[in-house]
Amino acid sequence: MADVIDFQSRKKEMQIKDKNDHIKLSEWLNVFHDDEELRTVFINMDLAMKYIHNKGYCIKSFDPKDIEILNNSLKQIKYNTVLEMPNNIYDQKELVKEDIYCLVFLQIGIYTKCLVYLKPKFLKENFNSFATFLPEGDVPYYRGIIERGASVYFSEYVVEKKKRDLQALENEVGGVSTNTNINFKSNERGKSLVKSNGRGFGDYGLLDENSQINDSIYSQLNRKEAAFVHFILLPMLLFVLGLVAIIIVYMFSFL
Repeated sequence: MADVIDFQSRKKEMQIKDKNDHIKLSEWLNVFHDDEELRTVFINMDLAMKYIHNKGYCIKSFDPKDIEILNNSLKQIKYNTVLEMPNNIYDQKELVKEDIYCLVFLQIGIYTKCLVYLKPKFLKENFNSFATFLPEGDVPYYRGIIERGASVYFSEYVVEKKKRDLQALENEVGGVSTNTNINFKSNERGKSLVKSNGRGFGDYGLLDENSQINDSIYSQLNRKEAAFVHFILLPMLLFVLGLVAIIIVYMFSFL
């Protein structure tokens, strides 16, 4: 039977300093947040989910009461309970796909403020009605997940979209034009797409940026991985090395 890790009962291991350092997603949503803030949270929720998947686990619950934001940082997302996935590759793929769908379903429910009443079948049959409440640039992603059953991480879609937007901008700015004003406007438009912190669409560190954060939040997954190496792989390695040594000694005995 798969092991369930209850992060809620291991707050000391999560290095939570005090009660004010974390807030449930359900509580955070009680206060108004614009689409940019929501999108930031959703990207980081996706990054945390992908990290968990890569460790061989899936999300047991997407209830906003079971998800927390730590240290007043939208980058620090903690799913309180995760479930170890079976070793079967097919089952793993299906669980990952289900998690991606559930997170998207949660996002749409939050954007449209009807999460409590939303049903998967109704959402799929009436997606266009819900699309008007979603960020325009992200609608193709949501449509792909809801209508076509795609299995793509939201964070990967965001990075790919940035790459394509940058390429389109470079093509526009780098294009030859006889009109000086057009070139000037294109360059000004390019500058406007650079973030206030100096990073533009060329900054693709998004997926790597949260690795250390998630290493800390989900440290027990790393410890279990290390324990596997110590108790399973290390003895096997020693056995193989010992066997090789015996073979070598045996071969030299005939010289």
